[in-house]
Amino acid sequence: MKSIVPILILLLQTLLYAQNVEEPLGLQTASGDYIEGFVDWSEQVLVVYGSAATPEHISNPVQKRLMGFRGAKVVAYRNLLEMVGQVQVNSETRVQNFMVESDSISVRIQGLIRGARVRTGSQSQSQDGAYRLALELPLRGEFSSAILPEAPFPDVSVSYALPNPALYAPTPGDSLSGDVLAEAPPDAPPAAYVPPKPYTGLVVDARGLDLQPSMSPRIVARDERIIYSAASSDSNYVAEYGLVGYGKNRKQAMRSDRIGGENANPFVVKAAGVSGLYKSDIVLENFDATLVVMADIDGDFLRECRVHILLGPQPVVIDSTFIDSLYIDIPYRDTLPEENTVELSEQAAPGDTAE
Repeated sequence: MKSIVPILILLLQTLLYAQNVEEPLGLQTASGDYIEGFVDWSEQVLVVYGSAATPEHISNPVQKRLMGFRGAKVVAYRNLLEMVGQVQVNSETRVQNFMVESDSISVRIQGLIRGARVRTGSQSQSQDGAYRLALELPLRGEFSSAILPEAPFPDVSVSYALPNPALYAPTPGDSLSGDVLAEAPPDAPPAAYVPPKPYTGLVVDARGLDLQPSMSPRIVARDERIIYSAASSDSNYVAEYGLVGYGKNRKQAMRSDRIGGENANPFVVKAAGVSGLYKSDIVLENFDATLVVMADIDGDFLRECRVHILLGPQPVVIDSTFIDSLYIDIPYRDTLPEENTVELSEQAAPGDTAE
């Protein structure tokens, strides 16, 4: 039985470790055709498929293949123009809303679609003779500049951004309780926050929540303060890197290039909930939101879009002694010391190399 344990762990890891955050998309056209594709939010690209068949009178295999993929590419471009409107921009709107409201945006997006490229490895031929490929359209760069608002970083004073510290004093149950604020009386100015060293980015753990990815999510506090949005970021960084990064692997997020690579010192916070019509905005507890604002004062990571969001199921936490002894007493799980527990979503995924 002991030999079964590694297999079980590997299966759990495989389920937890789809490397990228992908949102499947589907659309029924007016002519009755069905278009399929997906948004890879980790790579920030829209992928749409097209397929076509060649005329029966063509017998040359090479010519048949060339014409088949050429026809599939034409169809894929047409499908991409239809599907691009389904991309979620923020918690309230999709790209199609912007295209309907602004002719200039619609024309600009149509021009960008003509520059879409064939996705590597997407070409295939079915048994019935249909040829199929996928086009991918980057959502960063020119596409982002066409859709997201270009707003300068607001001149917000610390006293305005932070609530009265007496209202949100840390308690033993608060997350990130190791970062301590100096105690102050109710009439005192906001307390100084001095981290051990500047934070290089923000990692928001939204696993276990029904958070839907979008191009322009917001991070808000329960008291409705806006902690992070496209309007509070440098538009150049938004266009080049995207407002946020999405992923499912906590270990990779903590050392991602967006956060600082091997020298990363991320500020980690647990999301308390989601909001908005399409559930793409993140809600933080008031005290955690205050800590984020204070950490950004020194690190200045929000302006540069150094924000990574973890999605996926709630991580499975088990007693590490289970792996060695095959024993875990569920009723007494809470009595085990924290150092004896492991979170499978933090372990190296199959194929990862140990640090």
